[in-house]
Amino acid sequence: MSGPSDNSTAPEAEPSPTPASVPALAPPSDYRLAVPEGWERVVLDPGRWPHRIDKLVNRGLRGTRATPQLKAALAERIREQAEAAHANGGVEMYLVNQVIGQVPVSAGLVVTLLRRPPGAAHGDLSDTAVSLAARGADVTTIGLPAGPAVRHRYRRGPAPDDPDGNRLTVTHLDVHLAVPNSDQRLLLSFSTPMEPLADALVTLFDSIARTLQWMA
Repeated sequence: MSGPSDNSTAPEAEPSPTPASVPALAPPSDYRLAVPEGWERVVLDPGRWPHRIDKLVNRGLRGTRATPQLKAALAERIREQAEAAHANGGVEMYLVNQVIGQVPVSAGLVVTLLRRPPGAAHGDLSDTAVSLAARGADVTTIGLPAGPAVRHRYRRGPAPDDPDGNRLTVTHLDVHLAVPNSDQRLLLSFSTPMEPLADALVTLFDSIARTLQWMA
């Protein structure tokens, strides 16, 4: 004996969301970085930096006996730095030349926006760390409030044919971060020619890097 037949239709299950139906998270629209008082900001926009550099030079040399030729030479040197940084993807730079406790301090920071290297995993900085370590560099992977980062400290001696006649060794600290939900990287490039103060200034550079915040 067969049981009673059931011709009712069971309710259809809700379809599971597919990856394509899950909205992608938006990358940050900007970032925020805190620098100490006295660090002069230059936006790396060719249409904006001439006026800003002239103001920076005039302010820095105020009260001195600097000649017009010296002012023009200093402005030209900063413009060359701005042009080189802009050509490499730089979006802004900070310069500091001041006396702190009777000690002259000189340092700089360039913020650069880079595309992720071809073939690199999304948000993965290991390729950067491996590439730098392969050159014998001082590289560490660190955690910042803004996310994982690759920290690279190095020193670079003056080139024999330096057009500015520079004879100072420059200490650099590069901090690489992945921009969330994007294929871009943010590079914080700190530098100082103050070799006796290098360790103290690198500590300051690390502190500045920790202030980085992504903005929605």
